[in-house]
Amino acid sequence: MFNSVGVICKPNDFTSQKTALELGVLLKDLGVNFLQDQEKFESEADLIIVVGGDGTILNTARTYVDFNIPILGVNLGRLGFLADVSVDSMATVVSEILNGEYIKEQRALLSCQVEKNDEVLSQHLAFNEVVIHRNATPRMIEFELYVDDDFVNNQRADGIIITTPTGSTAYALSSGGPIMHPSTNAICLVSISPHTMSHRPFILHGESEVLINLLDCDERATISFDAQSSLSASEGVALRIKRHSNFVHLIHPKGYDYFEIIRSKLHWGQKV
Repeated sequence: MFNSVGVICKPNDFTSQKTALELGVLLKDLGVNFLQDQEKFESEADLIIVVGGDGTILNTARTYVDFNIPILGVNLGRLGFLADVSVDSMATVVSEILNGEYIKEQRALLSCQVEKNDEVLSQHLAFNEVVIHRNATPRMIEFELYVDDDFVNNQRADGIIITTPTGSTAYALSSGGPIMHPSTNAICLVSISPHTMSHRPFILHGESEVLINLLDCDERATISFDAQSSLSASEGVALRIKRHSNFVHLIHPKGYDYFEIIRSKLHWGQKV
């Protein structure tokens, strides 16, 4: 049962804040404790409802993944890959979910560690993907790739995307990567404009550990996490990536159909 529900808005968005207040009134009418203070979420929330879009859910997922609090997304615009409840249907869907009518699924995140000279510089989480990419320069970067301590290859490219199944429909898709069903236990590597046509997307087992050593970039590289945070990287920096130990638990309305969302977002079966 969801007795205490936390609500998160899209930052600095009037529509999101207004919708969250309407949601708070609904929750109180349904006899549910409405939490607005995020400091209380970790200890009191049984469910978090995100009023925004997929980007707001990415941030929420990374923040609360280790507290195993389920997340429901209310989308203020078009149907999202993660935020799949419309404002128009919000009252009905939330009432049904609080009544136990919902679908729950788990999604994997990536645990990322930035290293140099055997020293850990920083640690990050990524729900969609972690990307190493060149900055605003025509020169490519060079890096070497290891999987589970086994050498794979050296690459010269504009960068590389390491994606979860959830992120396979984001940046990786536009770079030629495959669509992976969210339930797939896998990590995918997608090179960005590699210098040789022999490089193709590589799907690894979800338990794999990926290590990328930057060889030649001369301060021309950036490492980004879900396109929401980033840091500069130089030659000698290494990025170690593996699946995070905990999963994000997403709540969907009854009748949720992943393939229906894919058809809608990618316009399958429609004339271009």
